[in-house]
This record gives sequence, structure tokens and C-alpha cells, in this order.
Amino acid sequence: MAVNKGNRSPVESFSDMVKEFGEAISKIFSDPELKKKAKDFAKSTEDSAKAFGKRFKDEGVKEKFGDFGKAARDFGNDVAAYFKDDKDKGEDISQKEYEWEKKLDEKMKNFGEKTKKVGQEIGSKMEKVGDDVNRYFKDSRCGRITGYSFAIMWSVVFLVLFNFYSKYIAYYSYDGIWHRHEILTANFSQWLPIVTTALAVSVVGNILLIIYDGYFFRQIIHIVLNLFGLAAIISLLTIFPFDFTVFPRDLTGILNPIVIVVLILAVIGTSIDTIVRFVKMIVNAAKAS
Repeated sequence: MAVNKGNRSPVESFSDMVKEFGEAISKIFSDPELKKKAKDFAKSTEDSAKAFGKRFKDEGVKEKFGDFGKAARDFGNDVAAYFKDDKDKGEDISQKEYEWEKKLDEKMKNFGEKTKKVGQEIGSKMEKVGDDVNRYFKDSRCGRITGYSFAIMWSVVFLVLFNFYSKYIAYYSYDGIWHRHEILTANFSQWLPIVTTALAVSVVGNILLIIYDGYFFRQIIHIVLNLFGLAAIISLLTIFPFDFTVFPRDLTGILNPIVIVVLILAVIGTSIDTIVRFVKMIVNAAKAS
């Protein structure tokens, strides 16, 4: 019965192929001539193995293997000595590196101590210079007049800036031409009269101090100037005429609290200075009487 190979599955075809391959192998190994050749090859191999084994019993062969063993032993000793030398060399190098690092650490330590000493000396000298400068401006008539002059100069600068050039207090960007983005809002006009008054009082007060700066008069003028300064700072904090959204990235969330904190610190510092001056003036007045 003929089998229709066109309707057979791949699995059935593969099974037939394996079966035919097995039959071919079976025929090859059942060939009498092949069996004879294989028997001859096996006998030849057995004879060769016996001859090879017999050679190990010969004195010459034993001597050669003895020489080989001795050479191998000498080779092993040489290798061990070589690596031992390398180890010793490595230990020597490690010791030298350790000594070098130790010396470097000592030098760095000495350098650090000298740097610290020099820094302390410089800091001490700078502190002394600062004390001398502060004493000059505080205790000497010429120093105080210099301070009053600087206060007048800066008051005039801010008077002119706030009243005539406040629009230039802005953020500037450039994309072929310059653009000005004003930081101050329309509420700045509410704060302008207050700061103008405070700056004008500062100019007048410092001019009076240049003319005469007796202790009690100086303390009273400074207290008055501090009060006007407090009024200007507190009103600026209340009105807060700033718009930081004009920056490339809206920095309102960062700059608003920073400016507020700075203004609050200025209020606290000015208040403390005012109180200290007032208490000192009362104590000195009590001592004088």
C-alpha cells in the first residue's frame, strides 16, 4: 500500500529519516571487512600499549624520567625563589611608600600648623586694625566727621536715585537690543515720600553733627535718625513695592522671603541700636548729675 507523502506531517517525515539513518549505520558496522579492520586496529593498539609500558621498565627510560623529575624540581625551586624575591621587593617598595607617605603627612601637618598660625596672626592684626578704625571713627572728632560726611553723601545719592531714577531699578535682558523690566511696582509712589523724608532728615542731622557732636547731642541725633529709618523700613515692609516675576524664571517664591527677612533684621538691628543709645544716654545723664 503506497503512502501519500504529500499528506504526511513533518514529525512523521523526521521519524522516517532517523530510521533510515539507523539502518545505514547498522549495515556499515555489520560489514565483515570493517569488523576485520577494527579487530586488527585493536590488536595493534594493544601491542603498542604493551611496548610503551615495557619501555618504562628500561633503565635508560627510568633515568630520563629521573632527570626530567629533577629538572622539574629545580624549575619549581627557581620559580619559588623568583616569587619570593618579588615579594621581598614588594615589601621593600611598600615600606618605602609607607615611609614617604609618613613624611608627606608630617610635612602637610607642619604646613597646616604654620598656615593656622599665620591665619591667626593675620586675623588678630585685622581685628586690631578694625578696632583702631572703629575707635578712630567713634572716639576721634576727625573720624566722626568723616563718618558724617559719608552718611550725607549716601543719603544724597539715594535721594536722587529714588526721586529721579527709580525706573532704572530694574532687571535688564538683551536679545539684540536691551530691554528693561521694572522691579518696582506702582506702590513705590506710596513709599517714596517716607523714604525721602528719612533721607532728608539724615542729611540735616549729619550736617548738624559736623558742626557740633557733643555726646548727648550726638546720641539724640542718632536716636532721631534711627526712628526715621525705622519708619522707612517698616513702611517698605508693609507696602512691599517689588515685583520679582519679571526675572526669566519667576523668583517671587525665593526673593520675597529673602527681602522680608533682610528688612526684619534691619528693623531689629536698628531698634536694638536705638534702645542701647537711649539707655547709655540716660545712664550717663544720671552719672553727670
